[in-house]
Amino acid sequence: MIEKTVHNDIELIAFGNESKDEKKLLKQFVNYHWDFYKNDPKYVPLLDYEYHGFKLIGMTGFFEPKNLFFKHAKMRFFMAFKAGKLVGRCNAFTNSRHNEHWNDKVGFFGQFECIDDKEIAKILTTAAISFLKDLGMDTIRGPQNLPVNDATPGFLTKGFDTRPVMYYHYNKPYYSSLVEKLGFKAVKNVFSWEQTPSRPMEAKLVRLCQKIIDRYDVTIEEWGERSLEVRKIEMLDIYNAAWNDNYGFVPFTQEEFDQIIEDMMLIMDKKLFIFIYVKGEPAAFFGGVPNVSEYLGRIGSFRHMELIRALKLILGAKKAKGFRLGYLGVKPKFRRLGLDGIMIWKQKQYSRTKYDYCDMGWILEDNKMVIRLVEMIEAKKSKTYTIYEKEIS
Repeated sequence: MIEKTVHNDIELIAFGNESKDEKKLLKQFVNYHWDFYKNDPKYVPLLDYEYHGFKLIGMTGFFEPKNLFFKHAKMRFFMAFKAGKLVGRCNAFTNSRHNEHWNDKVGFFGQFECIDDKEIAKILTTAAISFLKDLGMDTIRGPQNLPVNDATPGFLTKGFDTRPVMYYHYNKPYYSSLVEKLGFKAVKNVFSWEQTPSRPMEAKLVRLCQKIIDRYDVTIEEWGERSLEVRKIEMLDIYNAAWNDNYGFVPFTQEEFDQIIEDMMLIMDKKLFIFIYVKGEPAAFFGGVPNVSEYLGRIGSFRHMELIRALKLILGAKKAKGFRLGYLGVKPKFRRLGLDGIMIWKQKQYSRTKYDYCDMGWILEDNKMVIRLVEMIEAKKSKTYTIYEKEIS
């Protein structure tokens, strides 16, 4: 259902994602970032296909009704217009799996883009809050873009001059100040780090890794040593167990996780994945994907060249100079054994021969164990994202 309201001289359009007319509005919603960031070289837009889907390559869009996310989520989209010009957008959604897992009533906003105007930001967030309140939520949190658990949560607040990395969104520097003026409070930071794989591994760490392998009967495997179906099952089991207590985490279903793996296969470098078994039991995995954002920049002044950008993404994965290390997990029972150090050591034996840089993240500010690890290998902090909340009265 499409709803239009006017606040002073600002028109707000609220809509869903099912009817033909709503899908037309969704295209306008997605297209907004192209014009909004057209003069900003640091902004690398995702493929429009990632939002709308693309049957030719088997990609289901974030906003398509058939996206598995909508089996347990309700979403509404909002666009603000001033003098007939689109000046801001956001969406709002509930996630029943999140609320069941955390026993709370938190709703989310995401895909937030807005000119530096408090009134427009207020109209957008007020609409989001109203939608969430009608669904029984008592808190709004965000921004949280899709896909949940993969896209970095929060606004970028430090690191505006760093390189673009896949699923790390870029935003205007004034966003955090804008929502703070509206009563949103910062509740959590997440970080990313960057390191050069060619940097020599400390001899002490190598000796320690070998002792751990011998002491705990550790077996190390690469991706291709087991079938894809086995990998999917083992990874989901490890991932859900490892991340279960992390702030904001929502357990994946097997169906959702399978889709993530299938999408990842389009750009995967299998040698970047390491799997650890302790006495034969799946204990941990560690993986990265080529930073295809290197190849997702605009194609000259042309706007509607998404097929070419998609081909560049797939073909460019093999030529990427860096990778994002963003897929990892250690089952709780195997923590503090040093398995994370082993995985870095083994992965580095390969990555140092092919890649110039590695981005590690995102990592919660209170994940002390992982932060100690990245500091031990002298990685450099590159980006900070800040998550905001506001009570719904």
